[in-house]
Amino acid sequence: MEEAKGEIIKLNSGLLAALSNNGININVLPKEILVLECIVAGTSFRNVSKVEPELKAEVRIDVHREQGNQYDEFAVALLFDRSKIGYLPKKKNETIARLMDAGKQFYAVLVAKEWEGHWLRLDIKVYLKD
Repeated sequence: MEEAKGEIIKLNSGLLAALSNNGININVLPKEILVLECIVAGTSFRNVSKVEPELKAEVRIDVHREQGNQYDEFAVALLFDRSKIGYLPKKKNETIARLMDAGKQFYAVLVAKEWEGHWLRLDIKVYLKD
């Protein structure tokens, strides 16, 4: 391998400014982290027909810890426009519930919806706000 002697490396001044302390702050870590992809549980027990027309792909769904739920000690409710539309599945909610109990915040995004008989299937992605 030949060593380059006496060569000058020229850097773009804009790049130098961006990399310096006085330049643009470049954050390579995401602010939101995808933690779960799942189907919303319990939609057949909720009256989702009144909000169903507004449930379109990419709408944001609020994620709330429901402590004291008699059926699931790690219950995490999903709300759209203040209406409870269901829950995170019981088999997948413990980690998120424990993180919420520790002060972490989450939100969900609707990926797809489809009526299957009288059941509204809602596919979501759940994100951790960092």
